[in-house]
Amino acid sequence: MDRIFLILTCLLAPALGGKKYNLEEMATSACIGISPTGYETVVAVRRWCNAQAPDCNTMCTNAAPFENGVANGGFTCFNSIHVHKKRPSLGKRPGGTQESTPPPNVGKYGPIIHKYGSNIPGIDACTTRSCGPNYCCCSATLSQ
Repeated sequence: MDRIFLILTCLLAPALGGKKYNLEEMATSACIGISPTGYETVVAVRRWCNAQAPDCNTMCTNAAPFENGVANGGFTCFNSIHVHKKRPSLGKRPGGTQESTPPPNVGKYGPIIHKYGSNIPGIDACTTRSCGPNYCCCSATLSQ
């Protein structure tokens, strides 16, 4: 599962190009990559990064269902992430699938996403209220 997360992050980062990264797209991609099951609706709910903000369990529960009935059973939290802002742009990668010369900024990194997970001692990804998570990873079983 962590490989999928890493692959999605690596694929998404160069495609973003400019200095303004789309944090919502990055968060949604990360949440999909770390989702525990396969047949579900996954969303990244934006959270205020503040100790007074509701935890991700509350944020996911309060997220509105889709109008088309998908995920109308409500969302539940399965993880949380922090998508870091103000990361430098690495510039565009020249060429196609084969690169005859090294691209600019080899060895540097752009976007950073921290995954909280449930295996960190003393931290539950869905109940922490710190400024930690700025996105909650929420899922709902698809209506059939």
